[in-house]
Amino acid sequence: MKRFLSLVLCVMLLCGLSQALAESDAHVSFTINAAHTNSEMDYTSDALYKLISEKFNFDFEVYPVSKDAQKEKIITWVNGGTMPDSVTMRDFDYQMYVTWAEQGLLAPLPDGWEEKYPELYSMMLTSGIYEQMRLDGVTYGIPHATFARFSGMQGMVVSHLSVYYRKDWAEKLGITIGDSITLEEYEAYLKACIDNDMAGNGNTIGLTDDPENLCNLFMLFSGVDYDGFRKVDGKYVWSFADPGVLRAIRLARDAYEKGVLDPDFYLNESSDATNKFTSGVAASMFINCAISSYMGYKSTFEESTGLKGADCLAITTIAEDDGTPLGIQTNNWWAVTMFNPDISPVTLDRLLSMINWICSEEGQLNVLVGIEGKDWEMVDGEVKVLPEEDGSFKATVDKYNSYNVFRTQGILADDYSFINPANDQDVVAQVKEMYATRKTGKIIPLDMDYEFFSSDNKAAYSLKLSEEVARLIVTKGIDVEAEWQKYISDNAGIWQPVVDDLNAAFTE
Repeated sequence: MKRFLSLVLCVMLLCGLSQALAESDAHVSFTINAAHTNSEMDYTSDALYKLISEKFNFDFEVYPVSKDAQKEKIITWVNGGTMPDSVTMRDFDYQMYVTWAEQGLLAPLPDGWEEKYPELYSMMLTSGIYEQMRLDGVTYGIPHATFARFSGMQGMVVSHLSVYYRKDWAEKLGITIGDSITLEEYEAYLKACIDNDMAGNGNTIGLTDDPENLCNLFMLFSGVDYDGFRKVDGKYVWSFADPGVLRAIRLARDAYEKGVLDPDFYLNESSDATNKFTSGVAASMFINCAISSYMGYKSTFEESTGLKGADCLAITTIAEDDGTPLGIQTNNWWAVTMFNPDISPVTLDRLLSMINWICSEEGQLNVLVGIEGKDWEMVDGEVKVLPEEDGSFKATVDKYNSYNVFRTQGILADDYSFINPANDQDVVAQVKEMYATRKTGKIIPLDMDYEFFSSDNKAAYSLKLSEEVARLIVTKGIDVEAEWQKYISDNAGIWQPVVDDLNAAFTE
């Protein structure tokens, strides 16, 4: 009898093992949203997609959504129970994450995931927020490290938002711009470009930006993270109420009244602003300056103008009057991947296995440089990029549409871009110099307690400060200080409860 029972148990175990193996080998289909997708592109027909989909035995359908609409769309998906199996949220909101997890709207990562997916776990640790993503010991999202494996970035990470300008115009005007520029020097450059109609269209624009990035630029002069909360003398306060913010608004308003800002900046989407610069009608823009972003703007500029980007474009860092470069501390991560709560365990495992591989050196090289043997090969321990049949070199993004899906599933492309031989080395050198310059200056610190604090009052905090700043910049005939103070008072019911919660949580 015992022998019979043992045999039955053995058969049952073998059947269970066979079923598990069959499930792990089974083809899976899933839906996915990534940080860089649109409805015009086919993401499932190129060789990179074929390589990765066959390696992990899947096919996917991409849910595309524009950059400017992504956050709103994902909120609608998650709250409405219609989210794809996997979403990567670029404008990640920690408070939303906590709320969604508590409401059961996100799938938890399975028990033991740290051991099963070690490359993913290592990347998560490098992001610096592994503990913050754990809620009562359970993790519901994967933050993607900006710098982890290849870049050599050490210590504090600072924001890469930078001033782009037309160095060819500056040279023609006899203006020298170095690694940093004061606001007075910057405005003089912008005014000279406008006065001399350097675009040659009778309407040269100075600084073109959308409201948020324009606000980010001038708020460097505030000395605070204007859209956050911070400690002063041991107590939390709302940063927007700091006198430095009023100073920054006045500087921006003064620049607008001088005519050196795009008169329509408050109407711009981010793409409107970049299009004005890359089409050659604006002297400058202030926007993200990751290597891949800079290369993209440079390529678009060349296509739009017929000019050589290396001869025309450069970046610099804004500085105080005494020449001290200004920057703001940022986290070592960007965008978070989360999963539908109804996703099957087999599909979730396949996605996590794919992400784990993409975080490995092999995965990083294949996703970011292209397919081994076709796009690159390893020679004496170094990556050698292979040319196209015509002898030219193409960026991975220009060869494989699926790159736009895969590149933000693991470590961000910023990391490898510093040593990627396929990248524009002129751009790489400028970005390296930008980081080095910025780290020598005055850095606005990031308050990690606030960043990862959760409360109902913080969840209800929804002030769009860049819109208010834009209003204070462009509205004629107002007392700016009085309007600023009024905004602070009128919204005390929104920000003061958050201050109270923070003080109750982090002060005695």
